[in-house]
Amino acid sequence: MKTKSAWLTAFVGLTAVLSIVACNKNNSSNSNPNIPKGESQLSVYMMDAPVQYDSVLINIQQVIVEVDTSQTQSTPDNPRQWDNDWCGVGRGPNNKSVIWDTLNITPGIYNLLALRNGTDTLLTSSLVSTGKVLKIRILLGSDNEVYIDSTANYPLVVFGPSPWFTINVSRTDVATVTNNELKLWLDFNLNRSIFFWSGTFYLDPYIVVFNDQMMAKLEGTVLPHGAGALVEAVNGTDTLYAIPFWSGQYQIRNVPTGTWSLTFKGWNGYQDTTIDNIVVDSMKVVQVPTVTLHK
Repeated sequence: MKTKSAWLTAFVGLTAVLSIVACNKNNSSNSNPNIPKGESQLSVYMMDAPVQYDSVLINIQQVIVEVDTSQTQSTPDNPRQWDNDWCGVGRGPNNKSVIWDTLNITPGIYNLLALRNGTDTLLTSSLVSTGKVLKIRILLGSDNEVYIDSTANYPLVVFGPSPWFTINVSRTDVATVTNNELKLWLDFNLNRSIFFWSGTFYLDPYIVVFNDQMMAKLEGTVLPHGAGALVEAVNGTDTLYAIPFWSGQYQIRNVPTGTWSLTFKGWNGYQDTTIDNIVVDSMKVVQVPTVTLHK
């Protein structure tokens, strides 16, 4: 049995989703003809994963992407393409093909916990130069906060010398829908991003890029309604989390293949329950049997 307060410094996870709509130079029948030639439509979505805090407020000021305009999204990765001095294949500083494009967002405070269990929100939809997306960079402001309950809030300080963080993007991280529609997801793992040290909450973003169409999902229901269970999925050294809706429904995305054990951690007198041998062997939605917690 767990108490709710015991979780306040425990496991946190957040998933942010990026959906990228790109445009090839040749406007084929399998492309969106409404996107101007030489440009790409980039749509950025954010999506929830679990957290036992009441709110995590992040001040997002800017989102930019690095694009190699001499390549297409299907071009195989080059081991050096994520180096800071990368100028493009066979190129130097005087004829570099790598540029940064700024996305059109509404700067301000975003409550990352307003989203849950696969719900997402559109952060931006912007035109960028056609090419291969290499990196995504997010600039944070200083007014970040974490609420451990409805009234107690603390500053969330960006850890490190820079207020921005950068995520490398591989070719296989991108799902191709059509010639000019590509999708990319970011797993913003707050379990490994937020830590408390010497009286201060710090944010050191840990983000994993993944292709949602190549990864499975776990979903199910835990009862009774409002039991407030934390769902913990474990496979070896991999651990994933979900916090169900009030109805008890939950979903975990970006689940690797393997055999998983799910523990439903109750609070307020409800006993923990574990289900073993949940097999994930393909890119599909795995329905977990309904679990009822008891006091």
